Amino acid sequence: MSEEVDLLKEIGVQEIHEQTHISVRYVKSILDENFNDFSKVQFLGFIAVLQREYKYDLSALKARGLAYFDLNTEQKSVFIEPKRTKKPTLFYGAVVLLIFVIVAYISIGSSTSSELPEETQSTEIQNVQKNLEPVVVDENRSDLNESQTDANLNKAALEIQNDKVVQSFTILTKSELWIGYINKTDNITKQGIIQESLALDPSKEWLLSLGHGHVDVEIDGEIQEFRSRNNIKFIYKDGTIKEITFTEFKALNEGRAW
Repeated sequence: MSEEVDLLKEIGVQEIHEQTHISVRYVKSILDENFNDFSKVQFLGFIAVLQREYKYDLSALKARGLAYFDLNTEQKSVFIEPKRTKKPTLFYGAVVLLIFVIVAYISIGSSTSSELPEETQSTEIQNVQKNLEPVVVDENRSDLNESQTDANLNKAALEIQNDKVVQSFTILTKSELWIGYINKTDNITKQGIIQESLALDPSKEWLLSLGHGHVDVEIDGEIQEFRSRNNIKFIYKDGTIKEITFTEFKALNEGRAW
């Protein structure tokens, strides 16, 4: 148990609740480190509010919480490196083709050799010997092709690994807040009043209209603070949230104020 958590316990669950508007249940669970009482998104949001309100370093508590959630969350690989297979070289293909030509030639020649003059047979044998000259295979070119293939696979792997997937998007408030939210991806409009937080699907595009501007926005554990006395409006897309004007909101909402 860290010293900062002990300081929070001295302040008391009820007083923390009154100052931060985090429910008594969640305050007690945080201080007792009962991480199974809330989701990972809620936990990160509450830790951010406590750190901002009391100026305590709660990084140790946050690390223990994240370790708990990581341990209890099934992890799936987003990329499996393809198994490399060694390509047959051109040399083996040339050898097989050459054997086929020899066998075919011998089969045809055996049926007609008895009718050919001795001089003609000698000429044919010389021609066969010329055809049996070894085929030169450029091994360096084969290696070059394999190297190029490896480079393309590595490039594809890096592109997949660098493709960021946003895991959480939450609106946090200390006081009662009216919020209207429009799912632009599926063209769904909803509204309501929240007391503490509202988690939205981070993979969708959202238009947001808030009754006041005293809110925090959490995206993948990163908190952005907004402090305005007036109502504010946002657009969220691809892990980025941006405050917009009333005119911009109407333009994005097909001319409707809400």
